[in-house]
Amino acid sequence: MKKAIVILAVALLLFSPLKIKASDNALHIEYRFDKPIIEKTIIGSEIFDVVKLNNSGTFGCVGSPALPASPAYILIPYGKDVEEIKVKAGIPVFLNGSYNVMPVEKAHPIGVFSMPFKNDVYERNDIYPRRLYEKVGTYYFRGFKILVLRLYPVHYMPKKGKLFYYDKMDIEVNLKEGEKNQNFRGLREDAKEVARLVDNDAVIKSYACNGKAGYDILIITTKSLKRYFEPLKEWHDAHGEPTIIATMNEIGENADDVRTYIKNAYLNLGISYVLIGGDVDVVPSKMLWVSGYDENVTYYETTMPSDLYYACLDGTYNYDNDSKWGEPNDGDGGKDIDLLAEVYVGRACVDNAKEAQNFVEKTTEYADSDDSYLKKVLMAGEYLGDYGIATWGGNYMDQLVNSSDADGYHTVGIPASKFTIEKLYDRDWDNNYWSPQEIISRINDGVHIINHLGHSSTEYNMRLMTDSINELDNDKYCFIYSQGCYAGAFDYDDCIAEYFTVKTSHAAFAGIWNARYGFFWSFSTDGDSQRYHRHFWDAVFGKKIYEIGKANQASKEANLFLINRSMMRWCYYQLNLFGDPAIKFRVSEPPAKPARPQGIKKGEAGNEYNFSTHTTDGDGDKIYYMWDWGDGSNTSWLGPYESGEIATASHSWKDKGRYEVRVIAKDENGMISEWSDPSPVTMPYAPNFIEKTLGWLSHFFDFLTVI
Repeated sequence: MKKAIVILAVALLLFSPLKIKASDNALHIEYRFDKPIIEKTIIGSEIFDVVKLNNSGTFGCVGSPALPASPAYILIPYGKDVEEIKVKAGIPVFLNGSYNVMPVEKAHPIGVFSMPFKNDVYERNDIYPRRLYEKVGTYYFRGFKILVLRLYPVHYMPKKGKLFYYDKMDIEVNLKEGEKNQNFRGLREDAKEVARLVDNDAVIKSYACNGKAGYDILIITTKSLKRYFEPLKEWHDAHGEPTIIATMNEIGENADDVRTYIKNAYLNLGISYVLIGGDVDVVPSKMLWVSGYDENVTYYETTMPSDLYYACLDGTYNYDNDSKWGEPNDGDGGKDIDLLAEVYVGRACVDNAKEAQNFVEKTTEYADSDDSYLKKVLMAGEYLGDYGIATWGGNYMDQLVNSSDADGYHTVGIPASKFTIEKLYDRDWDNNYWSPQEIISRINDGVHIINHLGHSSTEYNMRLMTDSINELDNDKYCFIYSQGCYAGAFDYDDCIAEYFTVKTSHAAFAGIWNARYGFFWSFSTDGDSQRYHRHFWDAVFGKKIYEIGKANQASKEANLFLINRSMMRWCYYQLNLFGDPAIKFRVSEPPAKPARPQGIKKGEAGNEYNFSTHTTDGDGDKIYYMWDWGDGSNTSWLGPYESGEIATASHSWKDKGRYEVRVIAKDENGMISEWSDPSPVTMPYAPNFIEKTLGWLSHFFDFLTVI
């Protein structure tokens, strides 16, 4: 293939649930679909039709017609289970003409190539696919039960070359009594989180969610390294994110002990984020087994380190009790393992005190940064092989800028209007090759975000060897997301991701790298690794999920309905975060520093007094406030308030003394302001009973005198 030729493009409309009904015994959801897009492309001497549908993903075995599948994420009411699923389609709408639908391509490790082919499905007279939907599985998120379906609205009659689609599907889920999930903890924030996952969020009200969390972040490390993570704990505490540190002495020795401890902290302390403070030989990782077929052609299998095991806390990961953890039938009862995360996990692969210091200093300095370099983004794409649109990594990276409807689904990327985006592409470079020095110079000059697609290994990434990392001298730290193979294999001897994040005081504060092969598709940009990459930035800029650990997990959950496609499960397991999962990208404007609190200057201990403040948010987001009363106590986050609205809170002091009242603001996306200037308050005395009585009598006699 030399060139992809677009023949027909029609406007996409969003696929979405249109009508939702619920009763005690059933859920009814109607999904609607727009007319598919048909594009023509030439591979060799053959012309193919590429079929696309918004909010979908190509699904099928290699060589079969590549047709879109659409997701359905359905929340099951509290205490209920799925008894039966019924799907009815509307009237089929046939597309005019005859079509030679493009076959599903192979998924290739980056650097391995082959040509697409058709299988015997193309010789059949029947309809493909033969069903309207498939059940992917039932999964739990923080005790909320979610049914995941894969819908097939587009069908093909290969022998006749006919295409038709359904403009609507009616999903009926009949319910029965079911067990309550042990990981349901009833926190208000959990209800808010599940709303972004499901199509029928009205069902959330069947779950009682009134609790508040005590802690937000858990750091797990060793006794000897604990002191070096204390400054990170202090930073989070100071920014309204209560943090606790646990050591392996308290936890145990193996990965199962760590998971049990995390689960208890999740249930009893309310944590949402976990930072693993140690390399694999410091804090162990569970090795998960995974296999894939390049869509049932070339077989791959491996074990890989995956901190997903610490994020997804429901059930077992080895139901059949063999040597392979993480098989698709290794969940409770032989079903799929848990793939929805209760907590968001990142890892600092440190081996010693110096590396821990490097990591913590870079993390906190980035989190406090307010520098022009934060507006700089670098896209790095390499030559992948002579595969048409998939020849150049730059073609993939372009889909991460602004909005993209490529390959039949919509994602919001990095906005070019707000960032300076530089492209380092072999596609556009003299001799089709940019040198290692090019990326070194850009990192040293200061760049916030780097996206990369190209060849990699455990010691090689973005054309840099591990020794090259020593050439970096930047003190403006970057975030790296790379689709390269093995760059994040932290079970090997110090992979290059560790060099970027902990082995130097320069380079990156965090990043996401593959533990094993990254996968792309030839003659298409709908590769498995690319889907996760696009949905990662869509989580950040589309859904405003700025916490890097949560954004990483959101990119996986958006692709869960395709978990059995190609090498999607492989990538789901291997995309580990090297960094603090609770750190927020500095891509949104935090609220302005709140006004100095207004209230009394002098009062009596034991009496309650009101204070007020206000601030504005440049993005117009709603605002929450936390008050520090200067006596060792503070409020929780209070709000939300509109930008510019006056916020009030009250407090009483038990003892006489001088106190400083201050307040900090947080917007609805988690971006936190500076603390306000303090307002001093003096409590001169606490009047006893006699003093109060005399005071009352004096007021009484004053009253008589006036009369």
